[in-house]
Amino acid sequence: MADLGKKYCVNCLADVTNLRLRCTDCQDIELCPECFSAGAEIGNHRRWHGYQQVDGGRFTLWGPEAEGGWTSREEQSLLDAIEQYGFGNWEDMAAHVGASRSPQEVMDHYVNMYIHGNLGKACIPDSIPNRVTDHTCPSGGPLSPSLTTPLPPLDVSVAEQQQLGYMPLRDDYEIEYDQDAEKLISGLSVNYDDDDVEIEMKRAHVDMYVRKLRERQRRKTIARDYNLVPTFLGKDKKEKEKEKPVPGGGAGGTVAPSVAAGSSSAPAAPKRKITKEEREQRVKLRALCQFMAHREFEEFFENMHKERVLRAKVRELQRYRRNGIAKLDESAEYEAARHKREKRKENKSVTQSKRGSGGGGGGSGGGAGSVKEEGKDSEFSAIENLSGFELLSDREKVLCNSLNLSPTRYLTVKTIIIKDHLQKRQGIPSKSRLPSYLDKVLKKRILNFLTESGWISRDAS
Repeated sequence: MADLGKKYCVNCLADVTNLRLRCTDCQDIELCPECFSAGAEIGNHRRWHGYQQVDGGRFTLWGPEAEGGWTSREEQSLLDAIEQYGFGNWEDMAAHVGASRSPQEVMDHYVNMYIHGNLGKACIPDSIPNRVTDHTCPSGGPLSPSLTTPLPPLDVSVAEQQQLGYMPLRDDYEIEYDQDAEKLISGLSVNYDDDDVEIEMKRAHVDMYVRKLRERQRRKTIARDYNLVPTFLGKDKKEKEKEKPVPGGGAGGTVAPSVAAGSSSAPAAPKRKITKEEREQRVKLRALCQFMAHREFEEFFENMHKERVLRAKVRELQRYRRNGIAKLDESAEYEAARHKREKRKENKSVTQSKRGSGGGGGGSGGGAGSVKEEGKDSEFSAIENLSGFELLSDREKVLCNSLNLSPTRYLTVKTIIIKDHLQKRQGIPSKSRLPSYLDKVLKKRILNFLTESGWISRDAS
């Protein structure tokens, strides 16, 4: 009695109860899938006749090696669900397939059989053109943490938050850069009847809004990097006062600075003293701050300071070379001798000025000092307002004042004489001509001065 409900293939007599192919042109012709695939013909039945699939929905599509025992009806429901809900909505797909299948089972079966199985290998090519490459971190982290990780909130009090209009939980301000930027997209709506021009126009509005948001974030980053918020609140002045040493404090005389939490990444202030020229240069180059990080900006000025120091050292070495010094050991002896000569000349000039002003030893110490200061103030009154005066040394100022010679003319004569002296030492005949305003007396006094100062040797004079 159990065999009465079974169906058999008319060609090979195999059991086709679960799945059979019935001919629509012939009566009582039902074949198994193997005979139908081979094109079996019996009696008036031909292989090109129409057919229909008859099954009970209980056979397995993938054979006995498939896990889970998925029937053909479940397979068909799974394919309908993947088309309806899309890849990844496993909970909705499991509900569509049936209550007997969990979302995890649905996902595993579809991935193993339809993607990584033989069907996926045959249908999905190895190299897909224009395929998006996955650049995320292997551990599942973001592509760029600096773009997705928000900045820490500013460490400011409630009163300071009200003064800034700052909202710490959102890291936003009441008045942002380009406050009306949201109006670009506030009125946008996607309609199915939009034409291509309207769609592109809406996309352009979204792109402009994104660029404005990026500019907001860039300005916030610059404010954090350059410590602008504490500067605006006056915290930097308070910290400088805390950093000053306390008298009698001993080892603990210096109070450690309390850096704001929002500016912890800012580098420490330079230890060297910044000159007035460099301070003015920083103000002129302030526009570069928006293109450089704070650390890069400070390193830029530190490198410029090193360049100035090196240039000064190079000029000093060139001066030693012009005076015939080829070793650093000789430079110390030369500097000591030059210092003694200048000191001796200064003492001699001071003595002569005292004698000329009648300031003998009869006056008191305070009176002599006042006479000396008055003489010094009025000593160079004739040439101190002329160009080139600041380029002269004290002894050269005395010489120009005594000769009634302007600083520019003296510097011209000095340059010509030293140049001729260097050319003669190298065996090159000098062709320079002295200016017409230089007579023999002036030339002799300038030559003697340059010889005594060590600019030229005595044989050349």
